[in-house]
Amino acid sequence: MPNVKIVTLFLLGTLGVKNLAAQIIREDSIHVYHSISEALAEPEKVEVLEVSNVTDSDSLELLTRFVNLKSLSLIDFHGTTAPASIAKLTGLKELRFIKDDFYFVPDAYKNLVNLERVEFIYDTHLNLKSAFDFISNLPTLTELRIEGLAEPVFPEDIVFPKHLKILSLRNNHLNALPRGLSQLQELELLDIGNNELLELPVFLSELNDLNIIYLDQQPYLRFDQTFEILKKIPSLSEVHLEGNHLSRETIEIYTREVVFKVFLDEDHAAFTPVYTPHINLKLPPMSQMGYTPQSGKFKIPINRTKK
Repeated sequence: MPNVKIVTLFLLGTLGVKNLAAQIIREDSIHVYHSISEALAEPEKVEVLEVSNVTDSDSLELLTRFVNLKSLSLIDFHGTTAPASIAKLTGLKELRFIKDDFYFVPDAYKNLVNLERVEFIYDTHLNLKSAFDFISNLPTLTELRIEGLAEPVFPEDIVFPKHLKILSLRNNHLNALPRGLSQLQELELLDIGNNELLELPVFLSELNDLNIIYLDQQPYLRFDQTFEILKKIPSLSEVHLEGNHLSRETIEIYTREVVFKVFLDEDHAAFTPVYTPHINLKLPPMSQMGYTPQSGKFKIPINRTKK
């Protein structure tokens, strides 16, 4: 089967399920099935399936009928544990959980050894230890998104899957990044947009393969210190700063003699063929979030905390 690229676009201002639309991009477009009942009409053709608002967990046992299923999204599931039946889908390449209520991931999910992409989006009750017990055992995982957690709960010493090439920790209220990121020597894209970071850690400069970083919508970030770190990342080519109310003139103060490209709001480049961030399009203006630029300088103290 040719490679399938799935770009999930979120308009998170309303967070309605209707706004969670999966767009399949491929020369011979693959049909997205939106329910088990629809998919059962032609089970052998099902490669991409979205399942929403499941009230009967037993019905998920029917997923095993879709022998060619490669991509599964589970939306608004209300059990306390992720469905055990998914562990039988050993051919899956992509698995997404969106706005679910579960806390724990079954140990049997470790059987999903062909997964290349896993997402937890607005699964606000997610137990990170349980989630990482699962994903740390996936030998082919290259993309991980954990976004929209209720609290900034990433432990400092958390161990990420070492072969990740794309990692998103967007929209998690983080004011610091876990040290475990420093071990991701194959990481090419890091999305830490829409957090509450104060500074970038020095260890980011150790990520020799990092090519693209998203730092959009950061109301507390010290951009003078940020650019000092970014300049030390050897392979960096793109920095996304959309939503920070920065002018090109201000950015040029910090980017003299750098080789990477800085994208601002006017560039309209947040959505690319390579990666689509799940961007909150309805944040309040920066002036309401503690952002006070004066004379091209950022008056954001290093020890500032969220009110």
